[in-house]
Amino acid sequence: MIEILPMEDREREKERLSGLDLGGGAPRVLCMKDRGEELGFAAVELRGETLRILKLEAAGYDPGEKPQGEQVFILDTLLRSAASYGETFGAQAIETAFPDFFGFFKARGFEMDGEHAFGPMSLIVKYE
Repeated sequence: MIEILPMEDREREKERLSGLDLGGGAPRVLCMKDRGEELGFAAVELRGETLRILKLEAAGYDPGEKPQGEQVFILDTLLRSAASYGETFGAQAIETAFPDFFGFFKARGFEMDGEHAFGPMSLIVKYE
């Protein structure tokens, strides 16, 4: 079973958020687990109507490499969960606060400017 919930351990959440480019929003960490084992996490914050992804990480992923197989699944699931979280609080746009994963985000329709990836929430959350 896979569960994605905001981290209950506030001290651990605070550790994950330390050193990140916080923009004054209310940052949270969404953690993906399988049978109690952490598979990855997304650190996010809301800034106005924009959900900022502060960090995206999958277990076993080396930032110098291209994500592969299960890592892509984990990152994609975390991205979708982050977008759903943002949409719940009225976010209309989504952007990253880091210059990584451009291929990953480009494949999902995001635009890039060399500093970060960005786009409307509708890239991830489908409205009908």
